[in-house]
Amino acid sequence: MHSLLLACLISYGALVFVGGLIGYSKANSRASLIAGSAFATLLAIAAALVATGSPRWGAGLGAASALALIGRFLPAFIKTKKLMPAGAVVAVGVLVLIVGALVLLGGG
Repeated sequence: MHSLLLACLISYGALVFVGGLIGYSKANSRASLIAGSAFATLLAIAAALVATGSPRWGAGLGAASALALIGRFLPAFIKTKKLMPAGAVVAVGVLVLIVGALVLLGGG
């Protein structure tokens, strides 16, 4: 389960970082760049915690980050129905939440 969580966190971090870069390049949105970089950093720290033997801390940080991103992007997805970026951020975020919750509850 830890390897699945690690893969989810790394993938989610990459998705969020690339999304921030795209938001900056397309709309000149510094907020997208800053938020994408900040959340990608948090997710990288969470992945590092999982990889170095602190899976519960990593799962908690990853789940909290995913919850924040879902809270930001779910209303946008409901409004626009666009898969990119809102739908992807929500979908992968839900996966991170589920796997993180399983690790936190002792299932992995």
